[in-house]
Amino acid sequence: MKKIWNVAIYARVSTDKKEQQDSIPAQVQSLKKWLLEKRGSDQEAVYELVEVYEDMGVSGSSFDRESFIRMKEDIDIRKINLVLTRDLSRFSRNYITAGYYLEDYFKVNGIRFISVLDNVDTLEEVSDIVPFKNILNEMYIKDCSRRSRDGLKQRMLRGSSIASKAPYGYVFEEEYNGNVKTIRLIPAEDNTVEVVKDIFDLYLGGWGFGKIATYLNSKGIKPPSARLENFALSKFGIWTNNGIKSILNNPKYAGIMAQGRWRKVSYKVNKNKTTPPEEWIVGETFKGIVDKKTFDEVQATIEKRRKKYRYKGSTLHIFSIVLTCKECGGSMSFRKKYNGYKCTNSQIGGGRCTSHSVKEEQLIELVRQRLRQYVDMKNNKQNSYDQINKLEPNNHSYDKQLKKVEGEIEKVDKQFQKLYMDKLDDKVNERNFELLSQAIVKKQKELISKKEALLSKQQVEEHFEDEYEFYKQEVDRMLNFNEINRQMVEKLIDKIIISEDKNTKEKGIEIFYKFKSE
Repeated sequence: MKKIWNVAIYARVSTDKKEQQDSIPAQVQSLKKWLLEKRGSDQEAVYELVEVYEDMGVSGSSFDRESFIRMKEDIDIRKINLVLTRDLSRFSRNYITAGYYLEDYFKVNGIRFISVLDNVDTLEEVSDIVPFKNILNEMYIKDCSRRSRDGLKQRMLRGSSIASKAPYGYVFEEEYNGNVKTIRLIPAEDNTVEVVKDIFDLYLGGWGFGKIATYLNSKGIKPPSARLENFALSKFGIWTNNGIKSILNNPKYAGIMAQGRWRKVSYKVNKNKTTPPEEWIVGETFKGIVDKKTFDEVQATIEKRRKKYRYKGSTLHIFSIVLTCKECGGSMSFRKKYNGYKCTNSQIGGGRCTSHSVKEEQLIELVRQRLRQYVDMKNNKQNSYDQINKLEPNNHSYDKQLKKVEGEIEKVDKQFQKLYMDKLDDKVNERNFELLSQAIVKKQKELISKKEALLSKQQVEEHFEDEYEFYKQEVDRMLNFNEINRQMVEKLIDKIIISEDKNTKEKGIEIFYKFKSE
């Protein structure tokens, strides 16, 4: 009785680039030819091709491949018992895992493995040269990885972006110096730039990551993930805490081309880990969306909040971030039962310090009085009202700009119509038509985006007069400090030091502001 071999052809290429797209059909065709010849030469067995498994754009160092996993599932249900591949490098470039499959997995599951170009057939004993070939295959991919990393490093050092997509708020601009291409980042000409500025301003204004994300979502502003091709299917269709944090932590928004902030664990493992700032590769500086001073201030605020708000899920009380005990230098923590703050070290066993307790209402009233005194001494309310009046826009300027942009859009539309007619009249060939039409479409999108931004600004400013009274009331409320909240404290106060006389128990409260006061 003839042996029946249910054959699985396995083919793989490491990239999905155009130049390799023909490789898989070539592999499959040559293996089918080999199988046909084998049927004619081996009279003692029957060879039935069950299925062809193809993995495109997957590294040989990893076995996390869709078709390979599917082939393993078919092996488990005994659908196939022979795996046929062109050479060992198509099967794997990881010599340890390749050895496991050849010496262990295939044997346990009764699988015959044939690598045509290497003359490997596990029906016979695996040749001693096979492990060495597997090692050479892995050395090859290791060397490719090393050369690829070095090429990327050189691009990063000259300030060229290596990302597949520009960060939110930026677009790519290609620059050539001879044959050397450098990809620069320039601020986009759309509302994403203003969104980034708002994120930095709101955070410095005392807002947290979550509050900023909620605000942007309520405004219907699309997050960075909206630029993904499968955005409609993405679960990341809203702004999140991590999304806000990643923008605030990204040096590129200050014009610092810092790259290499994440690194693959190894060429074998498709996982990334963060790298410390001293190992980042910083290229040439460029025009950022925010200035470096603002960026540095945000980083300092993030660190300060991180240290002060260690206990996740707890309420962030008004003065938690600024209160310090003068005697021990420790923080002051809120005690609900006392409705105020006490030295944290006084709560620890052994009583390292005295309580230095201070009521929250007492602090609020003291801060309110001192801020009012400062405002009355340094500021004239009428001047603030006058500042609002100065913000009143000149709508005619937007009308003029809109008219200009609409004229440019009309001009570009006519260019496209003319190009299309020239194509119909065979005055322009297919290749030139594609190139020219792409350039025109790009220009159309830019102009339409610019028009939408102008219309949005004009719409806001048309309501300026109606909102003047509202802002005037807001100025009154702010300058009277009717409400003292955590955001205000964080914005205006650097620290509050609480002291206590050991004998009289009299408390001292020193307030240090982030502005110059007398």
